[in-house]
Amino acid sequence: MRAELDLGKPNRAVSPLFRLVGGPDGPPEGDRTKRGAYPGSNPLECWTLGIIFPAVVGVAVFDALWRLGGAWVASLLVVPAVFVLLHVLAFGLRLRKPDQAFWGWVLLLTLWAEWLVWRGGDTPVRWVAWGWIGFVIAQFMAVGALLWKRLMLVAGSVGIAIRIAIFVVAHLIMGGLLWKFGWVAASAAAVVFAGCWAWGTFRTSSRLFGPLATRIKDGRILLTFDDGPDPNDTPAILDLLDRHGVKAVFFVIGDKVREFPELAREIVERGHEIGNHTMTHPQGRMWGLGPGRTRREICECQDAVEEATGVRPRWFRAPVGHRNFFTHPVTRELGLDVVAWSRRSFDTIQHDPDRLVLRLTEGVTDGDILLLHEATPVAVDFADRALAELDRLRPSSEQSGDC
Repeated sequence: MRAELDLGKPNRAVSPLFRLVGGPDGPPEGDRTKRGAYPGSNPLECWTLGIIFPAVVGVAVFDALWRLGGAWVASLLVVPAVFVLLHVLAFGLRLRKPDQAFWGWVLLLTLWAEWLVWRGGDTPVRWVAWGWIGFVIAQFMAVGALLWKRLMLVAGSVGIAIRIAIFVVAHLIMGGLLWKFGWVAASAAAVVFAGCWAWGTFRTSSRLFGPLATRIKDGRILLTFDDGPDPNDTPAILDLLDRHGVKAVFFVIGDKVREFPELAREIVERGHEIGNHTMTHPQGRMWGLGPGRTRREICECQDAVEEATGVRPRWFRAPVGHRNFFTHPVTRELGLDVVAWSRRSFDTIQHDPDRLVLRLTEGVTDGDILLLHEATPVAVDFADRALAELDRLRPSSEQSGDC
């Protein structure tokens, strides 16, 4: 089986803000080779900047004409003046690439906005200048967010060192605020930092500390089973999957693989994917583990699975979905993609199969990743009913197929 995770489509927007939040690109138009050579193919950005830039230029020209000749001159000449100015600047500055053009216009309009705000006197268009300055501030904040995303992609020891440095800097900032402004400012900063850390750690779908998948690319449904292999549940679940013609992903615990290597081999031999679920499944401590223990948990499970099956996992799922601050440098170093889920039933704490099936399958959509568990009192019964319900909702070929 060979499912492909949905880790997001590339966004080739020019402006930092749209690279951060602008959504995926549309299909390239015209010469694909030329369009692939530089950024600038985000449709939403093209529409937005195509309105904002000329509008601000128009306001600047209108204000200048008003100062020179009054309201009638400004009203009559603003459109042709804007038309000429846009073309003169576009050709005169020789900004041939979209990124050059974007930053060139940003520089020019920012110089105008700063002059208008600080030296332009009383004018009714001052609010446009302030709005433009706010737009530029948002762009630079997006630059910071993009830098953060890039730092979160650094793998291995360097990535861990970067995260330790971020941890130290955050505490130095709080210490500086305490020394300079007192405990209220330091406490406010601590709340912000702690909130961001908690969001990145305990929010199972959060990408704050690195990329992860909650869906698959194609129009199927992917079943995943955590906490195996289990001598009672694994064989029965494998039989159920064969009966329904469905392939799944088993996120296994390294200690259990060492104890039941034949079950891990059977998972692979019967055409299912096997994933890394840490060595000891420290569900109550994974969120707070340091870099050394995090590395051992992931690496040792990776080795245990490979020794038992000859297959090296390509996906990792943290216990309870709680990735800590040092998870992604390790997984990226090992070539592992981090996988969460889009739907779960809480079958580890509730044991009514009917309620579990309803919670898992109600409103299920194409691309969903479903989370189930082994080693629970109702694991097999729940899996049986869930598979039957999915068969009823859609043909089995649309569930997981050849992942």
